[in-house]
Amino acid sequence: MAEQRKPIFDCDQHMYEERDSFTRYLPKEFLGTAVAPVTLPDGREVILAGDRIVVCLEPEFGQVYRPGSLKEMLKAMASGNPEETYQFEPMHESYQNRDARLRVMDEQGLDQTIIYPGGWALVAEEYVKGVEPLYANYHSFNRYMNEVWGFNHQGRIYAPALLSLRDLPSAVKELEYVLNQGARFILLPTGPVYGRSPGDPYFDPFWKLVNEAKASVCYHISEFYYNSQVAPSWGYDPNPIHFRMSAWQWQNTYGQRPVEETLSALIFDNLFGRFPDINVLVSEFGSEWVPHFVRHMDKSRGMGRNGPWIGGQLDERPSQVFRKHVRVVPYPEDDIVNVVKRLGYHESIVMGSDFPHAEGLANPGDFRKLIAELDESAQDDIMYNNAQQLITR
Repeated sequence: MAEQRKPIFDCDQHMYEERDSFTRYLPKEFLGTAVAPVTLPDGREVILAGDRIVVCLEPEFGQVYRPGSLKEMLKAMASGNPEETYQFEPMHESYQNRDARLRVMDEQGLDQTIIYPGGWALVAEEYVKGVEPLYANYHSFNRYMNEVWGFNHQGRIYAPALLSLRDLPSAVKELEYVLNQGARFILLPTGPVYGRSPGDPYFDPFWKLVNEAKASVCYHISEFYYNSQVAPSWGYDPNPIHFRMSAWQWQNTYGQRPVEETLSALIFDNLFGRFPDINVLVSEFGSEWVPHFVRHMDKSRGMGRNGPWIGGQLDERPSQVFRKHVRVVPYPEDDIVNVVKRLGYHESIVMGSDFPHAEGLANPGDFRKLIAELDESAQDDIMYNNAQQLITR
């Protein structure tokens, strides 16, 4: 008798933005602020945001990195071929078309997936200046994303809506729009919010709507705040090309620090005590930092017991708040089994392939091999059930 296929919920897949993904619905008066590709006089194509060239990313249109090719490149380099590079392939239809992606999902054995922007849509918060231009760009992109991919397409594809807390009234207005369009996931940048914590009760009108909708907030690695504001204090380039960042920047301004600071702010500011129906999904920050992080939060809570608690004192340990409300996608190279053992539970871990990016898994189902040492029930939870709970609450 053939073994029954088990369901998979991939919490980290990507599309590739089309050239007009920001401009398709952007009012004419904001076209000069758009995040969009342009061709320079020397023939090079770059992404422009207003009057700034987005140097941290390379535009990907005609060809893209082949899924999983980073692992192959590193393996070849370790074998003595230092000239090995990423492998390219033509842009596949499924990277920009949801019907084609559904067919690929069927081939991959995927039931559901969260599809993030490919890359350059994630830089808008950092590069687009002003309140009206930013929210005009986001509204246009959200209309595009819902039209092309769907905030909730057939209960299988979930595209997060892009949001910003730069201006509270504008954030609430755009949030109301995307929730009315069926958004289940809201994508925010990590980091402080222009002098405030994202958990500050000042933002409660925004969080109240998220809570009422039982939507989940996503944090995906992206370029915002830490390189531009933190790196220069240490003598580093505030606007580095993505794959030419220093090791220090990978460690501190583009790695786990931004998400640790953001999550601890939400938890210490008692966001989840005020709004218990909000959950958080963390993608492409890895997972090996989690066990130390949750234990350190418990210690810090005790050390800060006489300090300010702007959202009210916590009713339970920060580590327990994390366990209930946060889901984390590990990197494929993480020792996920050890992370689970150190945590003592697996509820906070969900699978994600990063498909079709080069650094991800070419076959998302291979993620189960990374957790094969766990019992079958835990594997099933990580591959599907833990993420499904974000949808069915």
